[in-house]
Amino acid sequence: MRRYFHTAMLLGILSCVVSPIAAQTTLAGTSWQLVRFQGGDDTVLTPPDRSAYTLTFDATGNGVAVRIDCNRGRGTWTSAGDGRIEFGALALTRALCPAGSLHDQIVKQFGSIRSYVLRDGRLFLSLMADGGMYEFEPLGSSSPAFRTPVAVRGPLTWTCTSGAATAGTGEPLRFTHYATDPALILLEYRGTTKAAFQVRSASGARYEGDDVQFWEARGEASLDWNGTRTTCRPS
Repeated sequence: MRRYFHTAMLLGILSCVVSPIAAQTTLAGTSWQLVRFQGGDDTVLTPPDRSAYTLTFDATGNGVAVRIDCNRGRGTWTSAGDGRIEFGALALTRALCPAGSLHDQIVKQFGSIRSYVLRDGRLFLSLMADGGMYEFEPLGSSSPAFRTPVAVRGPLTWTCTSGAATAGTGEPLRFTHYATDPALILLEYRGTTKAAFQVRSASGARYEGDDVQFWEARGEASLDWNGTRTTCRPS
C-alpha cells in the first residue's frame, strides 16, 4: 500500500505540471492499449494481449472508441483541464468474454476514472479515491493492432430534423453498424451514445435500445430519442 501511495503522490505532482492546453487537444486523435492495472492494494493485473484493451479518442469532438477484450463500443469523455477527465456511459456489444478477462472490472470502473497524466509517451488513468491506476501505451507498440472479428459499417453521419425544421437545418446523428447477431448499431446524438439492437420489422431495418428507436427504410430513418421523434437522412 505504501508503494502505491508514493505512486499516487507522484501522479498528483505530475498532474499539476500538465500543460494547460485543453485535454481535447492533447488526447484528440490518439490511440492506446492497456499495459497494466495497479490497484490501491498493490495488486497488479496485466492483460495477455495488450491490443485487446484499447482506447481511441476521436480527432474531433468528445467521442471515444473502446475495445474491452471481446466487446467493442463507444462513449464520451469530458475534461475540465489540469489532468482531470471523466468518461460517460459506454454503449458496448454484449459478447461473453472468457474466464480471466479484465472486461468486467474495466466496465465497472470506467465511470470512476477522474484524472490522467501523459508521461514518457504513456497515458495513466487514475480512479477516484485511490482506487487504482490504468497504464496505457500507444496502440501497436508491442503487438499488431486489433481487427474486429465482425463486419463494421461506418461511422455514418446523417442529419435529423423535426417537422418544423427548415431546409438546411438539423442536428447530426452519427452511427456505426456491427454485424453481430442480432445486429448492433451505436448511435451518437446530442452528446450521448446509445446502443440499439435489431428487432423484427415489417419493412426496413429497425433497432431498439434504452429510450431509443431507429427505423431505417427507403433512404431515411425515424429516430425516437428519449421520447422525441425526428426524421434523419444522409448528410
